[in-house]
Parts: sequence; structure tokens; C-alpha cells
Amino acid sequence: MKTKNKKKFDTVNFFRLIKEKLAEKMSDMTLEEQREFLKKVREGKIKIA
Repeated sequence: MKTKNKKKFDTVNFFRLIKEKLAEKMSDMTLEEQREFLKKVREGKIKIA
């Protein structure tokens, strides 16, 4: 049986948290607003983490 090692940084958990934060912020936006918001996030103008 394999044993799981305790990781200092879990990428799956990290990206799930980021996805939840994005979903929370974008829940009341229209599609165009979401596109503009994600564009600003990708450009680094808005920080999520």
C-alpha cells in the first residue's frame, strides 16, 4: 500500500482555491464584464491570491 507524503505546497488545492475566489468575484457579472475582468487578471492588473 502506498503512503501519502505531506506536501508543503499542494497545487490542486491551490488552484481550487483560486477558482473559488474567481467564481465568487464574477458571480454577479455579465459575460462581457467577466471577459474584461479575466483579461485584467491575466495582465496582472488585478491580484487574486
